[in-house]
Amino acid sequence: MKTLLVTSAVTFVPNNYDNLILPLAKDPHIEALVVIDNRSFDIVVKALLLIVSLAAPKMGWHLLKNFFDDSLERKKTAYTAAGKKVFVVDDINSEDSLKMLTGLQPDLILNARTRSFFKKKLLALPKMGCINIHHGLLPDQRGLMCDFWAHLFDTPAGFSIHEMTSKLDDGSLLKVVEVPSDKKDYLASLDLGASLEAQAASNVLRDIDACGKITGQANLKTDATVYRSNPRLRDFYRLRSKGVSI
Repeated sequence: MKTLLVTSAVTFVPNNYDNLILPLAKDPHIEALVVIDNRSFDIVVKALLLIVSLAAPKMGWHLLKNFFDDSLERKKTAYTAAGKKVFVVDDINSEDSLKMLTGLQPDLILNARTRSFFKKKLLALPKMGCINIHHGLLPDQRGLMCDFWAHLFDTPAGFSIHEMTSKLDDGSLLKVVEVPSDKKDYLASLDLGASLEAQAASNVLRDIDACGKITGQANLKTDATVYRSNPRLRDFYRLRSKGVSI
């Protein structure tokens, strides 16, 4: 089964999400790594704002560090050593990207922290479909930065791997994992989560390969389902006021 792993060049996760991306270089189901080059001046501005405002100084520092460090080269080195190719694109939905991806003839695409909305042409491109690592516990925690809101409201935090559809956070559930955390260090929980995601993703890929298709549980909304948006500065201050390191 030929799987393409898609991620972003810059994230706010400590070590730039290496704890997920690098271990998956050795996964036999991963054919290649596709990196969306999201590096822009806006990221630097956001990082400095988080630092200077003291809203989330550690997160701002990690974002700034991840912007300037050699994470992309580390990923290229790991995947090249494993005999796999690395592709860097500006827009995963562009015609050039779709043409390149079509030529690779993937069976599956695994989306990992890209914050890119997969359009219909991209979703239909792999033979089996696309799956996503969502950073919230589905079906109840939907939307953006659900792990942040879980720390703010002291609810369970974790991630879900699900089939992707044209609807956000929809599609069958393949695995839901709660990440153990004392809820006092947001970034440490993200780093731990990335390590757990690597093993969970490998298990899901193995199961899909064995079945020959994506099969999972229903991802239906419940009375407890909440849709979250990106936090604002005031939300970061609220989290810090609770004694959470961020």
